[in-house]
Amino acid sequence: MAKRVKPETAGASKSFDLAAFKKQNNLDVVVKEKELSWIPLSSAFHEALKIPGIPRGYLTSFRGYSNTGKSTAIYEAVAGAQKIGDLPVIIETEGNWSWEHAKNIGVKFDEIVDEETGEVIDYEGDFIFVNGDDLLNKYRNYDHNSGKDVNKALRFEPVIEDISHFITELLDDQERGDLPRSLVFCWDSIGSLNGFKAATAKSSNNQWNAGSMEAAFKSLNNHRIPASRREGKKYTNTFVVVQKIWLDNENKVIKHKGGEAFFYSPRLIFHFGGILTHSTTKLKATSGGDTYQFGIETKVRCEKNQVNGIEEQGVIASTPHGYWNPDKIEEYKKTHRQFILSKLNTTYDDFVIEKESVSDFSEEDVVN
Repeated sequence: MAKRVKPETAGASKSFDLAAFKKQNNLDVVVKEKELSWIPLSSAFHEALKIPGIPRGYLTSFRGYSNTGKSTAIYEAVAGAQKIGDLPVIIETEGNWSWEHAKNIGVKFDEIVDEETGEVIDYEGDFIFVNGDDLLNKYRNYDHNSGKDVNKALRFEPVIEDISHFITELLDDQERGDLPRSLVFCWDSIGSLNGFKAATAKSSNNQWNAGSMEAAFKSLNNHRIPASRREGKKYTNTFVVVQKIWLDNENKVIKHKGGEAFFYSPRLIFHFGGILTHSTTKLKATSGGDTYQFGIETKVRCEKNQVNGIEEQGVIASTPHGYWNPDKIEEYKKTHRQFILSKLNTTYDDFVIEKESVSDFSEEDVVN
């Protein structure tokens, strides 16, 4: 009969001190993460999905076809970050940012007015804002292959790597103590830029761009952002992105503008609209023959949740004042009546709300 061998246990070797081993090898680290906290979004978002907003310390993605209301999340994220004292870093490469829209949704800032003309010449507030032109001016002489500045401009368009380089520089400033704030990076949107290789070759290449996206954000998405959740880290950093999608006509599979890197990396993905169609409804105010489209009613669901596991779906309205519960649209009319009347520019004192379904695609939606 074979001799039975007694398995080793944690206390089998009484002479071995695991705590001392960890300390000697710099493995005595804090493994606990901070308690889960949130950047608040509107109550309508919570009512639709049972999720209070954007989890701090993670990468969160809002995806969907064009004109499905997903970019409203960026404005709400900026306003929510300001409410809790985090510093929003707005990265706008779509060219669609509206300061009026931001103000209506609750983003706090001051208008800088030219004393002579009375014209608004700038906006200042508790945020950092860059668009594509700002990134190009900052990094046009930077060679992302060698990691060095050169003496002349290498290209004349912003690139994917500019975004990751900009975020990395701010995180480095934070580590050095030069930027002592928790940061919320808000990018609208993925897929709006070429990569460095494509830009310098003067050829838009989807495979090159997908490769640029994956390589440029690998460390940020998988290490630097989530590492800020570790207990003992002074600041908590969050990354929020908007990403357009398109439909593979042969396989009926959703594809993501800019490649699939930002499908696998986020801990939360919120999907706006349908899968095969937009599945949206235009919300219009009409008065005296005049019409003003003030919002979009859309399906929304939590496509992926690796934070607290809640994956609900519902319907939400995207309006000039943020997300709104479609069941309370008459309340929206009452609250923002004067705003809508001013947009209608009508002499009438009231308006009615009408709905128009949208289910077809534009060419942009089906071509990557």
